Amino acid sequence: MKNNKNDIFIHYGHKNFINGLWNEIRNINFVKPHGGLWASRIDAKYGWKEWCHDSQFRQCNIRNSFCFKLKKDARLLTINSIEELKQYPKDKNCLDIGVYYCLDFEELKKSYDAIEVNISNDERLYWDLYGWDCDSILILNKGVLQIMEGGQ
Repeated sequence: MKNNKNDIFIHYGHKNFINGLWNEIRNINFVKPHGGLWASRIDAKYGWKEWCHDSQFRQCNIRNSFCFKLKKDARLLTINSIEELKQYPKDKNCLDIGVYYCLDFEELKKSYDAIEVNISNDERLYWDLYGWDCDSILILNKGVLQIMEGGQ
């Protein structure tokens, strides 16, 4: 998907982006990697804030969040369906139990700066990427972040 300079994402849990907390992407034999930065579009159909509310997981406080855009030249992979998901490499070391689809994040990072998955477009993504609970983006390369003024 083409990166639109008006697309705004929100990360809950920190008031500002903290460089010292950044961990590089590393496969961990699971549907989610270690590292990166997780967020949702501010106008997501079913983003992190909605999932937390519905699951009674935590309260997403706007005072403990920051917004960002992706730089114009960011390489964004957008996955909207199972068919799209299956086009990308699996982590060969991931335990294959025939249920989950473990992306090879380390390999994808060579071609993409961020991966956006829109669970609300295809409910099957929820099960194949179990742990990606909502429409979300995973930043693979912090260099593409354009933090918005005031952290919000």
